[in-house]
Amino acid sequence: MPSVWQDTQRFYEALCLWREARGASRPAKAAILAVIRNRAEDKKARWPKTPLEVILQPRQFSSFNSNDPNAMKLPDPKSKPDWAAWQECVMVVDTALEADPTDGANHYESCAPGQLPAWAKADAITVEIGPFRFYKL
Repeated sequence: MPSVWQDTQRFYEALCLWREARGASRPAKAAILAVIRNRAEDKKARWPKTPLEVILQPRQFSSFNSNDPNAMKLPDPKSKPDWAAWQECVMVVDTALEADPTDGANHYESCAPGQLPAWAKADAITVEIGPFRFYKL
């Protein structure tokens, strides 16, 4: 298997996980990866057909929006916490998911106790993992 630095889709999946959830648990990272892949496999074709296109679709993942503080960040091998988180994100991408931990979720957000974002519906919540709430919309 080529290095993650040589495989564009794997690199962007890992980068999305790193930017969105580098401080979260491995299960939370795996759940975000499931959301990306669920969108790519959406039967209603509401998103692009590949994980790479899903990640790069405008205004879908905040860490890829130009106004987000994470938008220009890349993992730094000189930073032990950043590099360890990056390695874990690569491992999550390279490990086949045995089952979807989100039960088909195609959206997620950082949990705000007692609050839902305007786009969310309480009956669409599938699971909460770490600091994230997952939705099947």
